[in-house]
Amino acid sequence: MMAQIKYFIGTDISKDWLDMCIYGPQGVLHKQQIKNKPAAINSWIRQTCKSFGYTIDSSLFAMEYTGIYNHHLLHILVELSAKIWVIPGAQITESKGLDRGKSDEQDAQRIAIYASKNLEQVRLWNQPREVILQLRTLLMLRDKYKSTQHQYETTLNESKTFNTSTTHTLIASHCKVAIELAQKEIIKLEKEMKSLISSDERLAELDGYIQSVDQVGLITSVSMIVTTNEFINITEAKKYACYSGVVPFMNASGKLKKRERISHKANKNIKKLFHLLAVGSIRFKGDLKDYYDRKVAEGKPKMSVLNAIRNKIILRIFACVNARKYYQKNYQYDLAVS
Repeated sequence: MMAQIKYFIGTDISKDWLDMCIYGPQGVLHKQQIKNKPAAINSWIRQTCKSFGYTIDSSLFAMEYTGIYNHHLLHILVELSAKIWVIPGAQITESKGLDRGKSDEQDAQRIAIYASKNLEQVRLWNQPREVILQLRTLLMLRDKYKSTQHQYETTLNESKTFNTSTTHTLIASHCKVAIELAQKEIIKLEKEMKSLISSDERLAELDGYIQSVDQVGLITSVSMIVTTNEFINITEAKKYACYSGVVPFMNASGKLKKRERISHKANKNIKKLFHLLAVGSIRFKGDLKDYYDRKVAEGKPKMSVLNAIRNKIILRIFACVNARKYYQKNYQYDLAVS
């Protein structure tokens, strides 16, 4: 299937605009910024196919995932039966052959060139089932309510210190109502997530494997199911660790080597979830706490050890999912790391 690919269409996506670049056998054929609207996308594809001689069958459309801003383009490409590669941002950053550009136009061109040079790494994008889209929406709404709750809690706490008792009473009367409403909606959304999962045989099975790992709960499970598209789009622990921003990348130039750092091109919500899991795991007796204590005693930086624990948790989840087994504390998984 990849052998017939001759053209690579790279897209840099923002809320209002799409920067498009067509890269073919003779190099860059065309670059243009268009509106992120269905009519504009359809018109651009029709016109450029005619003007530059590429076809949908002979092309690969490459882009990074930017949440809902991808939706118009993905929907149209799926309808056209186009081949789509949604590339994790961290994967592009990791590539030594692709330095990030200083403009969206440059990024679109470099995404197209990156796709042309890495055909062996292509993982064609699969349209998520409706139940996955619903779970994604519930997660998004939950995140918004959590953010609202945090904002009002911060306002309430700061009010105690900086306002008079009368003003604080006024602020508290409104903040507490907003906080309680957010909490109720969060509980409601989580119940809806559980209901969707329990009503779907495949999702119920995946959720069981994921939550069998120590410290892993509903939100992490749903987040992984959504971001991997039921472990169809991402099947390897290493790739997911890269996607989550828990794999350190070496920063080297000539003879000068700098300390390995975590890529900032990652899903920050997922990274935060695994950080919380790692922190929680070292508060209770167990192998991860033992590992943390041993490495810190050896002089390893605490954050570096916590990151290793995040990676271990990801490895364990993927080991369970791929083996279709529940986590066993005494089982020696092939993916275990030192």
